[in-house]
Amino acid sequence: MRFSPFPASRPSPLGRRLRLGGAALIAAAVFVVDTFTPLSSAVAVLYVLVLLLVGDELPGRKLWVVTLACAAMATISFAFAHGEDVELAPTLRLMVSLAALGVAAFLTGRNLAAREILQAQARLLDVTSDAIFIRDTQGRVTFWNRGAERLYGWTRDEALGQDAHRLLETLLPAPSDEIAARVACDGAWQGEVTQRRKDGGILTVLSEWILERDAATGAHALLESNTDISDLRRADEALRRSEARYRTIFNTLAVSIWEHDFRPVKTALDELRAQGVTDLADHLARNPEVAREIKARVGITDVNATALKMMGVADKGDFFQRLEDLLPETDDSFAQFLIAFDAGAPRFETETTVRSRTGEMIPVMVALNFPPDAQGLDRVQASIVDLTEQRRMQERLDRARSELEHALRAATLGVLSASIAHEVNQPLAAISNAAGAAQRWLDRATPDLDEAKEAVADVVHAAAHAAEVVRGIRGLIAQTPADRAALPVDGLLAASAGFVRREIAEHGVELILDPQAPDTVVHGDRVVLQQALVNLMLNGVQAMSAVPAETRRLHVRSRREGGEAVIEIADTGPGFPPDAADRAFEAFFTTKPGGMGLGLAICQSAVAAHDGRIAVLPSDQGARIEIRLPAVA
Repeated sequence: MRFSPFPASRPSPLGRRLRLGGAALIAAAVFVVDTFTPLSSAVAVLYVLVLLLVGDELPGRKLWVVTLACAAMATISFAFAHGEDVELAPTLRLMVSLAALGVAAFLTGRNLAAREILQAQARLLDVTSDAIFIRDTQGRVTFWNRGAERLYGWTRDEALGQDAHRLLETLLPAPSDEIAARVACDGAWQGEVTQRRKDGGILTVLSEWILERDAATGAHALLESNTDISDLRRADEALRRSEARYRTIFNTLAVSIWEHDFRPVKTALDELRAQGVTDLADHLARNPEVAREIKARVGITDVNATALKMMGVADKGDFFQRLEDLLPETDDSFAQFLIAFDAGAPRFETETTVRSRTGEMIPVMVALNFPPDAQGLDRVQASIVDLTEQRRMQERLDRARSELEHALRAATLGVLSASIAHEVNQPLAAISNAAGAAQRWLDRATPDLDEAKEAVADVVHAAAHAAEVVRGIRGLIAQTPADRAALPVDGLLAASAGFVRREIAEHGVELILDPQAPDTVVHGDRVVLQQALVNLMLNGVQAMSAVPAETRRLHVRSRREGGEAVIEIADTGPGFPPDAADRAFEAFFTTKPGGMGLGLAICQSAVAAHDGRIAVLPSDQGARIEIRLPAVA
């Protein structure tokens, strides 16, 4: 296809009317001269001028109508001038004129058709999305299509006559002389160039140059077609950066990455299906050699640096080529993989062992994702995690756990021993005090038998309490069910206060017993709850030993709030330091010199065993401890 560097343009309406009018005047003048003057030359041949003037405006049939009209006018003029006296010379001149008209009409029609083709080609150049322009021998723009206007921003009027590559600031991939020589030799050139838009934007375009020569004149022009590939190049560059980033991650990841070609796996499974195998798991169980044969066909296509280090291989060229080279004969994970692959599972994970280059068996975790279709089976990546250190850590952890359990049992025995000593110490102290009092009453010059009997009764009562405590501890160790019963709260309070009556008297403490829950009952173990209350009362009595005797008061009160029985024990001692209130119920934490730090911890355990709560309340003076237990409806 040839493109003219100067596409024809259609004349204006006024020019068209002038040409048609001029053609009509010429036709009339030729007719008059040919008809009414005695010229002997072939005047009718001048009708060719009419065809030349109207040929561009009268395509197709209209051109032949004008041609026939001119021929008719020439024939009429011949008949009028010569009549019946027909001579050979005038007749030949008429024939020449008519032949000239025919040839002129034919050539004009063909020229018009060619021009229409050129105009259609020019219109095509305008509607294409590519930027197309034509440069003359000096590089000046002689044609600039709409695609060039859209791409570069310059209008046709702005671009025409401009040096194209100076206007666009074109950067060529090679010296311009070298490209010009190639165009002159081959008639064409193609390559990527960089150009600038009118707004300053930089474009990368795929440029194609076609050299057009005029055989007659030797003139030539260059048709240049440019396709914007800036987005494509940016996408390509982004893809290259992404691949480089992926390759960096692939090679530096702390996890071993292996790429496999699993296409043979799919082929083998398809062959099994074609052979009628429907239950793959059963078939592999009965024919274990099938899994081994398929495993031998799986190739390892790539690995990262971590995999090389893990397997003791220097470089990728020396790495294992086949999966069977590194999986032991006893491995059954590959059969599990085949079952998952055949079932269409999106992911597969397993633990297995692999054989390093040195023959060491390495425990690993294998995880891989299957591609959604069979298109990516040639490069399926598996993440391989070396479990050697994890296994060693697990072994060390198991040993540490065993040692910790042993130490915990020893500590538990120590706590239990301390708890027993703490709990039994109170009734033993009561027995000792009561027995001493009885001995003093009997050692008087006149023994006071009544007081002695009362002291001995206290001994018996304390001994019975000690026996209950020991029995409760034995039941706790043996995990026997607790002996629980309905216990009136006020009665529980009074009985507990009775156990500390002598200590209260010895320390000069005023006991204020304020029972306000006469009909409230809790369900629990009497001995355990009594012991918790006794511990709290004794703690209060002992805490007040450092304050003046006249200010020592132990206030014990009970009440009911909704579905709970509330017991509050308050003393006028120094109270808890701010940093000790939160830790008051921790085992072995104490603020008393020589204290064991088990009293409040045991109280908390006892209350918790009865689904209750115990807390230290804020107080302006001394300590306030509150117990809340579920009340029986």
